[in-house]
Amino acid sequence: MNQKIRTYLPAILIILIAAGILIYQALTKQDVPDDLKQKMHEAAKNGQNLTPEQMKGMRGKGDGGGLKGWMTQVGNVSIFLGTVAFWWFRFKKKMTSKVPFIKKLSKFLYKVHNFVGWTALILTAVHGAYFLYTKKLGDHDQLSGIAAGLILLTLAMYGYVIRKIKNKWTRQVHRLLSFTWLIALAFHAGGFFGTCVGASIGLWILIEFFERSQSQPKKQVA
Repeated sequence: MNQKIRTYLPAILIILIAAGILIYQALTKQDVPDDLKQKMHEAAKNGQNLTPEQMKGMRGKGDGGGLKGWMTQVGNVSIFLGTVAFWWFRFKKKMTSKVPFIKKLSKFLYKVHNFVGWTALILTAVHGAYFLYTKKLGDHDQLSGIAAGLILLTLAMYGYVIRKIKNKWTRQVHRLLSFTWLIALAFHAGGFFGTCVGASIGLWILIEFFERSQSQPKKQVA
């Protein structure tokens, strides 16, 4: 087995496992999660006829807040930090930009890339551990969260290996896992993930526009 196969094989196995989890969730997904059914039943006893959409719109995905609400926000912060870490794939090409601001921003992202990524992993672990403990396995996109968590953990491991093993395949796998993680998040995080993606695309467009406008020679006034 050559080095390229040894480098790719663990990541491919994790991706296949994550894909299997996502497919299983898609095939067995409940119309109304168990926790929302319970809350709707309790609300009905008090004379409140709330729809699943109304319950989902409440903080904490139906429980009105509390620790669950905070843990949901922890998950959102981890997604945001993971998005910031992902920016490096775009900004690494801007390290030699002729625009000082963009060059400094690129260097800053290079410095914080690892720290932000590991922080996202830690927050994901806290978020995931809480919901694994408090909710029934497979309830309300929990399986997609497990899939995304597995990919993020593997992504972090390859990020660590990059510093130890200098070869192009490790970096290629790291990049592949990053995009795969985004796909898993799209299944798990929904609207907030879409907001992060939209903000990222908007930022990249603004950076490109600003860089090109600064690079164009200024016309001299006669």
